Amino acid sequence: MVDDDQDKTATRNSIVALMLMAGLLFYMMYFLPKYAQAPQPAAPQPPVAAQPATSRGAETSAYQDTLSERALPRYSALEAPDLNAALPPVASPETPEDEVVLENDQLRLTFTKAGARLKAALIKLGEQHGDPVQLVPDQPDAAEPVYPFSLYFSDAALGDVLNHRRFEAKVDPSGESATFALTVPGLMTVRKSYRLTDRPNVVKVGVDIENHRGVPLILGLDQTPAYFLAWGPNISSKDMEKGIAQTLIWRKDQQNQFLATSKFATGDNGRPALTQVPGSEWLGVKSAYFLVAFKPEFPNGVAMAYGDPKQFRFGIGAPRCQIDPGATASTVCDVYLGPMHLTQLGMAWETLPTALKFYESSTWAWLDWFAKALLNLLNWFYGIIPNYGVAIILLTVLVRVALFPLTLKSMKSMKRMSLLAPEMEEIKKKYPDNPQEQQRKIMELYRERGISPLSGCLPMLLQMPVFFALYRMLLSAFELRGAPFLWIEDLSQPDRLFRIPGGEVIPFFGGALDHFNILPVLMALAMVVSQKIVPASGPSQNPQQKIIMTVMPVFFSVICYNMASGLNLYILVSTLLGIAQQPLIKVSQADVTAKRPPRKRMHFYAAAQARKRRMAKEAKEDSKRAPKPKS
Repeated sequence: MVDDDQDKTATRNSIVALMLMAGLLFYMMYFLPKYAQAPQPAAPQPPVAAQPATSRGAETSAYQDTLSERALPRYSALEAPDLNAALPPVASPETPEDEVVLENDQLRLTFTKAGARLKAALIKLGEQHGDPVQLVPDQPDAAEPVYPFSLYFSDAALGDVLNHRRFEAKVDPSGESATFALTVPGLMTVRKSYRLTDRPNVVKVGVDIENHRGVPLILGLDQTPAYFLAWGPNISSKDMEKGIAQTLIWRKDQQNQFLATSKFATGDNGRPALTQVPGSEWLGVKSAYFLVAFKPEFPNGVAMAYGDPKQFRFGIGAPRCQIDPGATASTVCDVYLGPMHLTQLGMAWETLPTALKFYESSTWAWLDWFAKALLNLLNWFYGIIPNYGVAIILLTVLVRVALFPLTLKSMKSMKRMSLLAPEMEEIKKKYPDNPQEQQRKIMELYRERGISPLSGCLPMLLQMPVFFALYRMLLSAFELRGAPFLWIEDLSQPDRLFRIPGGEVIPFFGGALDHFNILPVLMALAMVVSQKIVPASGPSQNPQQKIIMTVMPVFFSVICYNMASGLNLYILVSTLLGIAQQPLIKVSQADVTAKRPPRKRMHFYAAAQARKRRMAKEAKEDSKRAPKPKS
C-alpha cells in the first residue's frame, strides 16, 4: 500500500493539476491579451487658446461640445464674423421637417439638418429585415445630443458651432444621396454630402469648403488638422450586453493596431487623451458584431480618437489646407456601417477584413488564424445543412476523426498502463522509503513494455487549441449571432433552458444563475461516465484522489456554465464520442506480458569499435568460405 506521505503527495499533485486547469481557463476567459499595446503618445500640440468672445457668447454656450473643447487642439488665427448674429442656432427640440432619410437594402440612415449630421443608422438584418440594429446611441436626456458626422474645426473661431446650425438639404430623387449646405456670410460655404454606394453598408461622405473671402482661407496648422469629421458619442448595438469591450482599430504601414475604448485614459488637467495617427489607411471602432470605419480618399489624413469609455469620438482629420478666393477644398471618406462579417468587410474595401480578429495580440496570431479556419469549416458545414448547431456537431466529429489515430494510440497506452498496475504496486512495496528508486523502476518498466506515460496527454493537448479557438470564435463570430438550435435561441449565449425564479439575487454569483443551463450539466455527467469507463493509467487511486477526480467534471461544468452554448455543445459531443470510441480499444494482458529487453545506449566510440570488430569478423569468415586456388 502507499504510505501517508505518498498519499498526501498524490493528493497535493491532483489539487495542483486541478488548480492549473482552472487557472488556465480563467486566464483564457478574462486575461488573455485581447488588445495590442497602447499607441505611442501623439505629437505635441499647440496649447488650447481661449475662445474669442465674438464666437462663443451666452447664447451658444449651451451647445458647446465640452468633451471636444477639452481634447482637441485649438488655435486662434481666423478673423471670422460674429457667428451668433450671422447663424442663429437651431431651435430645440428638432422638428420632423429637419429629418432627411436615405435608404437601400442594407441601411436606413436618418439625417438631421441641424449640423447635417446622422441622427439614426439602422442596419437591416434577418429575414424580411426583421432584426434591425441601431448604431447611433439614443440620448433622451441630453440637452443637445451629439450625433455622428459632426465637424470640429481646429480654429477656435469656428470650433463646433456649425454642428448646431441648420443646413439646407437637397435630396436626390433616388433617395440614396443628399447634399447639405450652409453659408457663413463673408467667410465660406460648407457642404456635406452623403451617398449610399453599390458596396454593401458603405456610405461615401464628402466635405466641401468654398472660400468667400477676398484673401486665401487657411485652415489648420502644420501638425494640427483643419477639421475633424467624427463619429460620436459612441457605438450602440444589441451586442453591448456580451461584455466585450469596444475596440479602436487603425491601419498604417500594412499593420493593424488595436486599443480598447475601455483603456481610453485621461491626460493632464483632466483632459481626455488624444490619439492621432497621421497617414493611416483607415480607422474604426468595432463592437462584438459590428464595425464603423472611416477610410479617407485623400492624402495625409489623420486618424483621430479621444474621450472616455462612455463618451468618445473617432474619425478622420483633414490636413492643413489653403483655399484661394472663390476656390473649394474637398475631402471624401468611405464609411462602413455594418456587421463584422468577412464577406461584407471584403466588399467594402480590400484591407477591411483585417479588422476581424478573434485574438488581436500578435503573440496569438496563430490562434486567430486557427479560429478563422474553424469558422470557415463551420460555414462550409452550414452550407450543407443550414443550422449552426448541426455544423458544430459535424465539426466535432471531424476533429475526433482527425485525432483518432493519436487517440487510439493514447487509449491503448492507458489500458496497457492499467494492466501494469499490479507490478507497479509491487515496486512501491519493494521500495517504500525511496520515492526516487520507485520512479526509476517504474520508468524502466514502461521502457521494457514500450509504453509512453505522456501519450495519454497528447490528444488532450492537441484539442486545447480547438477549445480556445472555438471559445473566442463562438463568442463573437457574427455568423453565430442569434443562431438557433433545438431549444437554444442563440449559440453564442448560454443555452438558458428556463429561468430560475430569484436566481439573479443569489449571493456570490452576480446574477450568473438567473437561468438553468442544461448543456453544462449534461457535460459534467458525460465526463463522469467517461472517467468510469476509462481505466486508470496507474496504481489504484486513493480515496482523496477519487473524490478530486469526481469533483473535477463538476468544477469544469461550473466554469463553463455561462459560456457560449455552442462551445458547451462541442465539449459535450466530443465527450460522448470519446465514450463511443471505448469499445474500439482492444488490449489484452498479452500486450504487456511480453517483456522487451531494455535498450542500452553505447558511447559512440564503443559503438564504432564494436562495428569495426564485427566487420573484421565477417571479413575473416568470408575469407574462410572462399575457394582455395588449385595448385
